[in-house]
Amino acid sequence: MSTDKELEIISQHDLDELLRINEFIEQQDENSLVSELKQAILDSGKLELNQWRSLRDHIREIEELIPHIDLIIKLKQENH
Repeated sequence: MSTDKELEIISQHDLDELLRINEFIEQQDENSLVSELKQAILDSGKLELNQWRSLRDHIREIEELIPHIDLIIKLKQENH
């Protein structure tokens, strides 16, 4: 017996990842990544030089992803 509707099954791992990503994106309290960065900048003595360099490296990786995120946004807007 087949139906016209196709069932989409998501694994528990995929579900956990989506929830984790969604929590990160929608996080707006004082524990958000942006808030943590702002606090670190305001109190620059909290981090050592090597920690600042490591943080900058991570931010650089995020910056490299921005064009991909922009493309995804553009494609999703065109499909709506």
